[in-house]
Amino acid sequence: MEELLKKMMEQMNQQFEKIDKRFEAMDKRFDQMDKRFDQMDKRLDRVEQRLDGVEQHLDQVEQRLDKLEITVESLKETVENNATEFRSHFRQIEKKLDEHEAIFKTVADEIKGVKFDIEYLSKKDGLHDKEINQIKMRMQV
Repeated sequence: MEELLKKMMEQMNQQFEKIDKRFEAMDKRFDQMDKRFDQMDKRLDRVEQRLDGVEQHLDQVEQRLDKLEITVESLKETVENNATEFRSHFRQIEKKLDEHEAIFKTVADEIKGVKFDIEYLSKKDGLHDKEINQIKMRMQV
């Protein structure tokens, strides 16, 4: 009976050794899986870091676009204000030009009148000179 017990114990020990080997194999597989999960975690951490970098970059781009939008709006307003001011200045310049044109026409008309007067007086002067010469000639005769 003792021998039987020993045999059974030995068989049980063999069975336990097989089970231990299986557990060791499972432990190895679990260790390998843990290593893979660790590698995957590291990869995911790197991906998250890169995504954080991309997100920060996009935030900076958005801020720059907002500033650019504000600047464009300001420039648009400035251009519109300048256009209104230029139109006003052009109207004033056109009024002044119209006034100057009217003055030049008046002066030109007056100069024409003076020319006619000069021509008339010049003709009369020529006539008077002729008459004076004729009178002188008569007196000398």
